[in-house]
Amino acid sequence: MNQQDNNNTLEATQTNVKCPFIITIMHKLVPFSMIWVSLVLIYGVVCMYTNAVGQDEFYRFIFFLRNPFVVTLNCIALFISVFHTIVWFNLLPKTISSAMFNKKSNALLVIAGLWVVTFAVSSLLFLFVLT
Repeated sequence: MNQQDNNNTLEATQTNVKCPFIITIMHKLVPFSMIWVSLVLIYGVVCMYTNAVGQDEFYRFIFFLRNPFVVTLNCIALFISVFHTIVWFNLLPKTISSAMFNKKSNALLVIAGLWVVTFAVSSLLFLFVLT
């Protein structure tokens, strides 16, 4: 009877749930998408730095960004980064071992708070870029 109770406890706390194949692929693509975004940003900064000499580098960067292959890769990187953000925001209440996060409503408040901060910072950065 004791062995059976131990097996039931293990099954209840087991976290090795088989993810769908596309989710597994997206988890594996997160580093590559972040590397891609970093390389594009570095290329943009280099073009902006050399833009003081002439306008050619800036236009070269703009034409690079208009390439359909680059647009597709940027859209995929954006989708993967949003997926990564969702996963980490949902995992945060589970990883912090505190009595505050034992209730489901508190965990939802933390997740909602993270999204509010993310949208606020993104909006401020967007307004900063526009002005």
